[in-house]
Amino acid sequence: MDRKKLYIIVSAALVTLVLYSARLWQPERQVRLHTAHLLKAVEGRQWKKVDSFVADNYSDRWKHDKTFVLRASNEVFSQFLFLTIHGETLQCEISGSTGVTHDRVKISGSGGPLSELVVQEVNRLQQPFVFTWERRSWKPWDWQLTRFDQPELAIPQGLDL
Repeated sequence: MDRKKLYIIVSAALVTLVLYSARLWQPERQVRLHTAHLLKAVEGRQWKKVDSFVADNYSDRWKHDKTFVLRASNEVFSQFLFLTIHGETLQCEISGSTGVTHDRVKISGSGGPLSELVVQEVNRLQQPFVFTWERRSWKPWDWQLTRFDQPELAIPQGLDL
């Protein structure tokens, strides 16, 4: 192969890579992907991965912090023998370094009595789950969850798992 053809092939590959990266690293796409990957990590009960998604300054309307959320999630989802979480992003908003997704989440699975309760509770909810993400650095993929909400979800005050 002569140098001219090699130069054209390498140039085309680089342009393709740059265009792919530019599309992949768009803030809206990153926030959507992070939400989907977070749900998959919870489904797979990969708690180290879930930990990497959640910001150290995480808080929610129930006054939970990162430590509590990780511990409680582990406790609740360990009750499942089989678990599938299906999330569908209905809306995504980006404002500066903040991204918010509104997702419909459905759970199926089986296990102990608590797992049955979780499936029923989550699947009855009509309003979407709201995930708030913050970009933590100049890197386009560096997003962390800072807040979670679901207006219909009632978590008893003082719940100690």
